Amino acid sequence: MAKLVFAAGVPHAPGLIGLLDAAPEDIQKVVHDMYAQLREALLAARPDVLIIVGNDHLANSRPRTYPDFLIGMAPEHVGPFGWYKEWLGCRDYRVRGDTAMAEALFRGLNRRGLRMHAQRDNLRFDDNVSIPALHLRLDETDIRVIPILQNCTVPPLPDAHQCYAVGQAMADVIAHDMPDDLRVAVLGSGGLSHEPGGSRYWYIDKEFDLWFMELMASGDHEKLLRDLTIARMEQAGSGGTMEVLSWVVAAGVAGPRYGAQSDYALHSNFKCGIGAVLWDLTQTVSVPRPVRAPQPVTTEPVLLTAFDPSLASHDLVQDLKWDEALRARFATHEAEVLDRYPLRPEERQAIERRDFLSLYRLGFHPYLGGQLARLIYGNEAGKGATIAVQKLVESLNGKQIEAFAGDEGVSGQDAATTRV
Repeated sequence: MAKLVFAAGVPHAPGLIGLLDAAPEDIQKVVHDMYAQLREALLAARPDVLIIVGNDHLANSRPRTYPDFLIGMAPEHVGPFGWYKEWLGCRDYRVRGDTAMAEALFRGLNRRGLRMHAQRDNLRFDDNVSIPALHLRLDETDIRVIPILQNCTVPPLPDAHQCYAVGQAMADVIAHDMPDDLRVAVLGSGGLSHEPGGSRYWYIDKEFDLWFMELMASGDHEKLLRDLTIARMEQAGSGGTMEVLSWVVAAGVAGPRYGAQSDYALHSNFKCGIGAVLWDLTQTVSVPRPVRAPQPVTTEPVLLTAFDPSLASHDLVQDLKWDEALRARFATHEAEVLDRYPLRPEERQAIERRDFLSLYRLGFHPYLGGQLARLIYGNEAGKGATIAVQKLVESLNGKQIEAFAGDEGVSGQDAATTRV
């Protein structure tokens, strides 16, 4: 029986590297302390293998052929993928893989009735794996990494119950299908609240984030599965907040455990709430900790009903991200590139006019909307990418919203809660 020795949930906001130095000092301290303490705990646990459950931000597959879970089986994992590097503002990295254990995980989950997908080639990593890999300095360790990229944004998608069941099955594979002396760590990488590509691109739902972190640290998995609904996550940030489902997979692997929370940071330029939870695997939950009441759900999710996976413009954006030569051609001969795709007249017109609102009304995926804006206006962290967000939000709202005027700053955890 292999042994689970570490389990945690972390955010991977792209600005946590490229925009970190420009953030206020108290925000920087939360990020540095959070990852430093997680790294210390990870190294102390001495894992042989680290399974990173991250979100696939439409980086590896087309919306019409989208897997819910994609396991990376490469012997080495290299990142970030070319187009994302400028956006993240980070260095390159290489970490060891573990093909045999990735195969065991893929085989074991499928044999337990869960349809998984796997790829032997290097996956395209953006912030999902790159941010935690770089902050944890995994390339300075001998830890072997198995990435699992999870669908958190292309409808229909697995909800909390399905993600938790995947985690439970992973725990069974670890216990029964992996070598007895293997030490395994699991990291859920995603969230917190944010709305990439949406009209609330700058919005961060602090109340949701603090509730979610308390919930994940409480050990109350019945409440987790009851209250963490698609509607509640969508209300906190459409198309982005559902990334926290990667934490739910990790929680399913660990089972009900008490968690230690990091401090929480809200910085509008990150466009995402920041906080982490480290679970205590040395004890099981007797009585769950109390959790604040969640905010009521007052809106219905629209992503599930408005999205049209058949749009050819989705293929356009994917190809532009994946093909540097095509990007260069698009920059100088846009009409010629558009001619290559069977775009509907209104679809093409919306692209040519930079009318993201009309494109979204046709069923274009908002996450790809944010990426299309960067392809048009610029992709560099803190520069062109910021202009792209401004132009996108202006199109969607009919006016420019410079930043989220929220409660920016740091929220410390209660003294009664052990901090990460």
